[in-house]
Amino acid sequence: MLSGCVSPPGLENDIFFEQADISKDEAPHVANSLEWWYATGWLKDVETGDTFGIEFVMFHFSMNGKKDRLLSNVAITDVSSDKFYFDHTLIGLNDQLKSELPLQLSTARGKSQASIKGQFGEYEFVAKGHHEGEEFSYTLNTVSNSPAVLHGNKSGYENYGGYAKAGYYSYTDLATEGQIMVDGKLRTVKGSIWYDRQWNCGAVLQNRTTGWDWMSISLKESNEKLMLYRLRLREGLNIYGGTLVREDGTYSSLKSEEISIRDKSYWKSKRSGDRYPSKLEISIPNHRLELSLSMLKEEQELAIKILPLVKLYYWEGMCAVSGTRDGEPVTGTSYLEITNPENREK
Repeated sequence: MLSGCVSPPGLENDIFFEQADISKDEAPHVANSLEWWYATGWLKDVETGDTFGIEFVMFHFSMNGKKDRLLSNVAITDVSSDKFYFDHTLIGLNDQLKSELPLQLSTARGKSQASIKGQFGEYEFVAKGHHEGEEFSYTLNTVSNSPAVLHGNKSGYENYGGYAKAGYYSYTDLATEGQIMVDGKLRTVKGSIWYDRQWNCGAVLQNRTTGWDWMSISLKESNEKLMLYRLRLREGLNIYGGTLVREDGTYSSLKSEEISIRDKSYWKSKRSGDRYPSKLEISIPNHRLELSLSMLKEEQELAIKILPLVKLYYWEGMCAVSGTRDGEPVTGTSYLEITNPENREK
């Protein structure tokens, strides 16, 4: 997202090891090119059963190894009311972030604020934002139902087809409770959050035309989970990858040649003029998976104002999942992120 309007961040402070260490890598990495703590989830009102989607992300990046910045991005999708709320806050830090736990990261500017506290699956996510004159907020607390998943053949370092490498692990099922406020109403909610932790990500964005699409998928009938990505370096050249997490908690990496992701239909944003795939077909024959992802609501596009006259747009939101596993019908939930420049009409 950042590479569209500024020079790509320097990589001289990105450090790699053979194996990620969650006890250290959960903490901020000093002067990192680009890293984040990322949460998306499906939640339900405990009284009405109404469904909500939430997004929380805290970016940390250093353009020159000296000046640190934090960018928070928060959103709520209100399915029953067919509304989408989002806000963001960008701040510069006086001092570089230190590698300390538990996490205590926060942004605040005007009436918007966001914070994450905690570690190792137990977090408090707090957000308050304003969208088109409406206030929204949430306070959510999590505990993990399962151990962390180390992507990249359990090394915790995902190799993006030899093009780039970044640290990456996930908590795929954080039991979540808390409160959401939308439309002037305070709701008590419960559900599940998918949490991603990534660092050393500046390398993936060295080419400004790179598109980086990502999705999390939770299958109901088989109790399996999938992380998939599609990296587009230039038109017609795609790198795929991901991780399949089985019901018993074991997991394995997926190679690029094992995955097919095809755009089947599109939605064009009136705000940005960009278009995004509104339906995707996913095939992983080696694991007998044939899935279809469909936008639950098309209007889930976010805009981030980095410079006074520059807005960066991307789509991230809730998707419904259907398809087959071993030839048997399955359904599920997903969060899909599309940042692919190729989807922008020339």
